[in-house]
Amino acid sequence: MSLIATILSLGSGLLAVIVLVQVMAARTGLPDATVLSLAGIALGSLLPFAAAILPGPVQDGLSLLFSPSLPAEAYLWVFLPPLLFQSALSIEFREMLPDLGPILLLAVVAVFVATAVIGFAMAAVTAQGLTVCLLLGAIIATTDPAAVIAVFREVGAPGRLMRLVSGESLLNDAAAIAIMSVLLAMLSGDAAAASPIAGLRELAVSLGGGAVFGIVAGRITAALLPALGGLALAEAALTLALPYPLYLLADQGIGVSGVVAIVAAGLVINALGRTRLSPRNWTHLQLIWEQLAMLAGAMIFLLATLQARHLLGGMELHDLLLLLVLVVAALGARLLVLFGLLPLLGWLRLGAPVSTAYKLVIAWGGLRGAVTVVLALGLAENPVLPPEQRLFVARFATAFVLFSLLVNGTTLRWVIRMLGIDRLSPQNQALQWQAVHLATTEVLGRMAETARTFHLPEEIARQAAAEYRTGMEAGLAQEDFDLALPERDRLIIGLVTLATRERSLIPLFSSGVISIRNLDTMMRNTGDMIDAARREGRLGYNRAAQRILQSGWTMPVLEWLDRRLGLRRPLENALSDRFELLLCRRAVLEQLRRYNQASIGPLLSGRMTVLLDSVLVGRIERLDQAVDQMRARFPDITATLEKRLLLLQGLRDGARVIDRIRDESLISPEVADRIQRTMRASWRIALTRPPHRRDGRESRQDEAPKAAP
Repeated sequence: MSLIATILSLGSGLLAVIVLVQVMAARTGLPDATVLSLAGIALGSLLPFAAAILPGPVQDGLSLLFSPSLPAEAYLWVFLPPLLFQSALSIEFREMLPDLGPILLLAVVAVFVATAVIGFAMAAVTAQGLTVCLLLGAIIATTDPAAVIAVFREVGAPGRLMRLVSGESLLNDAAAIAIMSVLLAMLSGDAAAASPIAGLRELAVSLGGGAVFGIVAGRITAALLPALGGLALAEAALTLALPYPLYLLADQGIGVSGVVAIVAAGLVINALGRTRLSPRNWTHLQLIWEQLAMLAGAMIFLLATLQARHLLGGMELHDLLLLLVLVVAALGARLLVLFGLLPLLGWLRLGAPVSTAYKLVIAWGGLRGAVTVVLALGLAENPVLPPEQRLFVARFATAFVLFSLLVNGTTLRWVIRMLGIDRLSPQNQALQWQAVHLATTEVLGRMAETARTFHLPEEIARQAAAEYRTGMEAGLAQEDFDLALPERDRLIIGLVTLATRERSLIPLFSSGVISIRNLDTMMRNTGDMIDAARREGRLGYNRAAQRILQSGWTMPVLEWLDRRLGLRRPLENALSDRFELLLCRRAVLEQLRRYNQASIGPLLSGRMTVLLDSVLVGRIERLDQAVDQMRARFPDITATLEKRLLLLQGLRDGARVIDRIRDESLISPEVADRIQRTMRASWRIALTRPPHRRDGRESRQDEAPKAAP
């Protein structure tokens, strides 16, 4: 069997193990990483004994697993880019902005504190030097949110707790790896990083340069996405092609942090991608990266735990005591940051206070995961360090990861319940009761209709309805909704929900119907509306919503350039952007009114429906006034844009109708493709904004584009 065939067979076998682990984790309720670790340890213990009776090619393949001859950088190159890019791509960064202060403290300051505390503690009880012990501290300072978030979701932990843990884990990887790089340079005798001052300077350059490089790469990638014509596979392929060369070019080419570059690029694409991809394609992209990151994380856990027998096999009682010191030092460092430094942010008004229960869960839930394992495996193969130092760091890092997964991971659910974090507030309990009551009423009506459709006996329908109601309302105490949730709280919930829904509707106008600049502007504005509604209620929501109607200082300047210098095109572009934005915003508001009537109102009460509708109507009236003013001042431009907008929307709706007719087999795929090609040709013509004449008469290019033959 050739080496390639052996590698492919091993890969297939590992994927099969991952599938079994996913099923076992879902059934047992344990974190995936914990079950993966147990499976890897079990396989690593059994396979060497089974290898003696296996064929020679299989033995050769197993030797690749237990003693791979990979360079130290291979672990970082292969596994880190997809793990970090997916985390940055999937995180709700906008939701984390109110907690940016605590997140930065946990992600950056806490890494330095953990490195120092662990380093000095281990240096005091081992024969290893301080720098080696600091290197161990930097490696295990990173946290992995995957297992923790899964537990949080299962027990119903608050959203803020999940945002704090996710934000910490996204940014602390970069800080830890940057510190690790400086320490490795010091251990290798690099004179440029031999002093702490030089190391800090190198750290600042690495982090700052990586951030700038990643932002530029993310911007370029986001700018290329609209040029792919909405092809989901091409969009996904473009993002798949980004992380690896970005990491290598940053790390090996220009000497900045490849980790920071990947995270920065992922955050930029996360922020801009929703307005450059259709909602369906954005979801498709997220699913691809989620699957890829899951496989990479699972694979590295299996590879690490398969080698755990080799790394941990020589540990003695003394080493177990050292591991206990390591665990206590790591936990103490987190408690020092959470209870010693985090309250300072509240006193300085740099972040909302974090409750004691949250702090304890964050401290105990600081599980280590794939990134720590990747760093440990990479260091185990790094020829820069002597074998004794490599074994020391890799052994204790691996042992610490296993301890956190097998002890912290399996008890985290119990800790959350003991602290009562999974219990809902009276307000949320009232919302839960109201939501269940409304859903039950609607479902019971559908069940009755289904019974009539299938001509089932009425007695059977009544029994099924009674069982459904009992099951849904079991354990729920009926709340007085008006007393548990005051009107002001309900109004804030309604306004935040409206703004969140508005943000999800804006990407529906992508693909050229509305310019990307306008889509980005509206997305930022809805984010401001969410924050303002949470802080100031209705007043803040209206103030933030009205801000988008202000033309600013640019419009008078452009009008002056038109009058004095005859430069009309910049003014036309600005007016076109503004008119498109106003029309799109109005269309979204009409959809929000229907959403309020159908979904928000029944949940928050009839009076709240009227109140929220009045807020939306007020916004529509202000938009109509702005639109009427533009129509009166610039009739030629507005008329052209209205026809263009209507034509683009018609072409897009027509394409959807053709797709539906084809799916229903009313026309053949060949006929559908021919029609779609004609529509795409018309779409490309209509996308270009035509010029306008100064005398108000439209140019011939304003005419509706003829269909391509």
